[in-house]
Amino acid sequence: MKKTKTFKRTLLAQAMLTLASVGVLTTTSAAQDVNNTTDADVERVVVTAKNRVEPLQEVPLAINVLSSDDLKNGQVNGLRDLQDAVPNLYLSASNRNDPTAVGMRGLTPNTSDERYQGVSFFLDGVPLSGQLASLGLNGIERVEVIKGPQAASFGRATYSGAVNFITQELGSDVVTGSFRAKLGQVTGGPDTSYLLEGSVEMPLIEDKLWLNVAGSVFQNGGVAEATDDGTSIGQERSQIASLDLLYKPSDTLSIKLKGMFSHDKDHSSLAVIQHPREWVEAGVDLVTLPRASGSFYPSVLPDPDVDLIANLGADSFLRDRYFASLIVNKEIGDYELTYSAGYYYSEDDREFSFSARAYLPGQDPVFGDLVGTDEIDLGFFAGFTIPASEIFENYSQQLVLLSPGDSDFRWRAGLYYFYEFDETQFTSFASDANPDGTARKEKLENYAVFGGFDYDLTEQLTLSVEGRIADEKVTYMACPNCTSPIDTAGSNSSTDFSPRVTLSYKLSEDNMLYGLYSSGVKSARQSLVQVNGEPLIVVADPEELDNFELGSKNEFNDGLITLNMAAFYQHVENQQLVSSINLPIGDQLIPVTYVNNVGESEVYGFELESRVAVTEAFTLTGSLGYADHEFVNDEPFVMSATSAWGFEGEVGDPVSLDGKTQTNIPKWNGTIGSEYYVDDFYKNMSLSVRLDAKYRGEFYADLSNLVTVKSAWTFNGRISLTGDDLEVALYGKNIFNQDRAIGAGLAGASSGCAFVETDTATYGSNQQCLQATAQRPAEFGVEIGYKF
Repeated sequence: MKKTKTFKRTLLAQAMLTLASVGVLTTTSAAQDVNNTTDADVERVVVTAKNRVEPLQEVPLAINVLSSDDLKNGQVNGLRDLQDAVPNLYLSASNRNDPTAVGMRGLTPNTSDERYQGVSFFLDGVPLSGQLASLGLNGIERVEVIKGPQAASFGRATYSGAVNFITQELGSDVVTGSFRAKLGQVTGGPDTSYLLEGSVEMPLIEDKLWLNVAGSVFQNGGVAEATDDGTSIGQERSQIASLDLLYKPSDTLSIKLKGMFSHDKDHSSLAVIQHPREWVEAGVDLVTLPRASGSFYPSVLPDPDVDLIANLGADSFLRDRYFASLIVNKEIGDYELTYSAGYYYSEDDREFSFSARAYLPGQDPVFGDLVGTDEIDLGFFAGFTIPASEIFENYSQQLVLLSPGDSDFRWRAGLYYFYEFDETQFTSFASDANPDGTARKEKLENYAVFGGFDYDLTEQLTLSVEGRIADEKVTYMACPNCTSPIDTAGSNSSTDFSPRVTLSYKLSEDNMLYGLYSSGVKSARQSLVQVNGEPLIVVADPEELDNFELGSKNEFNDGLITLNMAAFYQHVENQQLVSSINLPIGDQLIPVTYVNNVGESEVYGFELESRVAVTEAFTLTGSLGYADHEFVNDEPFVMSATSAWGFEGEVGDPVSLDGKTQTNIPKWNGTIGSEYYVDDFYKNMSLSVRLDAKYRGEFYADLSNLVTVKSAWTFNGRISLTGDDLEVALYGKNIFNQDRAIGAGLAGASSGCAFVETDTATYGSNQQCLQATAQRPAEFGVEIGYKF
């Protein structure tokens, strides 16, 4: 039965792409009539998705590219904004201090833990890590978002995709620089948003050595005042400094050195804990939870109200991050040898609030007047916070040799090494033996050999075969004095081969079809559990992904019309999820709960991206993503009790995820953009009027798929006047003040309630609450940029 369904889905994807490609070919003649006399100079976008610089339209991969102008005009100010511009990319957090799960093409890691994400981030091909939502975009030339498993080119933890930030190349023979300032106000917010950033590039040795120094300070203004102490909720502040050196002693050798430091200080996030009373008063339909003593969830999650959020003393989240990279490029005849190395260190200090609702009398807008009465009791989570910190460190080295790029047979080969260390601390559990309150220490080492070739079988047909063999060891380190002590380290080693095979066919100079198969691997996950009072390290095997993809890339009318598309089918084995199993200990079966492998899942979908220069003055852009994820678990398993409340059966019974889907992943998403451009509009300055719309379809807030989060449209706008060196702009983000929830927790489990109703007949005897992640309200402001 499963095989039949899989075959039908694969056939559907193939049919859809074939019809779309036929449609592309039939529009060629019509496209010639679109602004046929335009003499516009269309810039050809290049990418480095396969370790060498190539035109985007000639690389048979699904890639979304955002230039520096795209980032600025589309108001992509940080990582979380990327999902507003890229189809089938999802970041769970609305704030930088929210732990972020990164998903792509219907797959999400079910955790915010940075060690187990399926999408990795890179800066000039050098891996970054940790919670990266505060990465500044000053000096970025473009962003490449590459879909599907990317182990063949980018290494570990690119299970479902990779995001590569490419910095601007140095080399000016005079001193140049730029400055940008923004000032804005969030609707109803207590403080302003601002940005001050600048950079200066200068030659130190003529035609040989260049220096670039850059820095920025910015604040995303708060959206509300905390109900308990008036702290600015949602405020985010950063200071970032970077230094770049480029040394080119000859035409065949270049050495790039980069250093970067950032300091962040953020206030409480936009996580609203909703209670049963609020669902009843909102008039939404209620769904009984079979395993939670008659308690209920809302069938549709109400829009979150940020005016309910309390601070609970968590007045700041602090981060310090350091990054350094070295890239050496040497041309050896027609060959190219590149060595790259990177180092990343971060230390985060944060205060976790388990239910950010003010719990003292008179504070909470809903329950404040009921505190101290017989209508409610304070729950365990009322005012419950816990300080925590995390130290994260990694370094990497990579060596790549490229053959000549103009040959019919082009190859590359490389070596790779990656080391990662992570330590979590809870200072409230500190002791004389454990002064930092260290809870755990883990490390990872990955060695790999990778390479591949592209062979032009004919002038139109090209075969690409690539792959990576990686040996990875994940170690849960011994820590006798930790808050969860363990005397003996545990480790898990695996050797995996991740291939990619691609066949591409050029219908014409500007039209290409391709098909590919690729695979990816997500790291093994280790958990520390207590069995009969004894610590035991248990392991979930690596999660494996097989990806099948058909795509088409097309340009018409000298590049004035672009249409790219891809259809994919993905199959996941050894899906990782928190569950309970019976471990054989001696002659007993002991139930323990940890991250385990729970079965399989499937995803099928597509992506479309198009740009049309309707006239010299008017351009339309659009994208559409669809990803339908479904668990196909053949055997039931025991899920952790809180996550299983919405499933049929009794407490402790096995559950079946068969037919269910992931939380926080919409099936449909897309963008529509328009830009009206007038050259020499006023005193040699051009005018640009831009409007962007983002659609996010509905999704589920829980794994039992009972609670739906409604779909939403969000609109951004920007009007700018640009001259040779000066730009002035007015901008608006979320200009219609969309306040729909954009997330509902990471794993779909219920959240602890700060207030417990004594009226159990109305609100249930085992009341459960839900976290709704709020959208940032409308923000309007002015921006000024200057170049010299």
